[in-house]
Amino acid sequence: MPTYEHTVEIAAPMERVFAFDSTPENWSRTMPSLRDLEVIEETEDGARMRATYKLLGIALDTEMELTIVEPNEHIVVTVESSGMKGEVHNYFSETGTGTEIRHQADYEFGESLRDRLLEPVATRYNNRQFKNHLQNTKDVIEAEVAAETAAPA
Repeated sequence: MPTYEHTVEIAAPMERVFAFDSTPENWSRTMPSLRDLEVIEETEDGARMRATYKLLGIALDTEMELTIVEPNEHIVVTVESSGMKGEVHNYFSETGTGTEIRHQADYEFGESLRDRLLEPVATRYNNRQFKNHLQNTKDVIEAEVAAETAAPA
C-alpha cells in the first residue's frame, strides 16, 4: 500500500487554512485531476461526495467522505473507486508565520490485471498530485490574503 506524505507552510492563520481545505468545493481549484465534484450529503461532522478523478487519462468515478476529526487540527477524507481506495489525513498546526499542513495519504489499488499494471505509474502520479495540491492550496490562499490586504478599506 503506497503512503504519501508532504508538508507545506502557508502564510495565513490556521482557521483560514482549515476553512479553505475543509470545504470540498475548493478542492477542484487545487486538484486539476478532480472533476465534477458534487456534495451529495452534509453530515454532522463533514460531507459525502461524488466526483470524477482523472488518473493518467482514465476517468474514475469516486465516492468520498470528509470527516472533521478535530476542528482546525485534523480532517480525514476517505476515497473509494473501482480499482483504488484510500484515506487522506490533513493535520494543521500553527507556525511562527502561519499554518503548516501535513498531508498523509494511504492508498490501495485493486487486484485486476489492469490495476496491478497501473499501480507503479499511478503511485508516482498520485504522489506528484498530492504534492501539487498542497502547493496550489498555498498559492491560492496566499494570493487571496494578499488581495484582501492590498484592497482599500
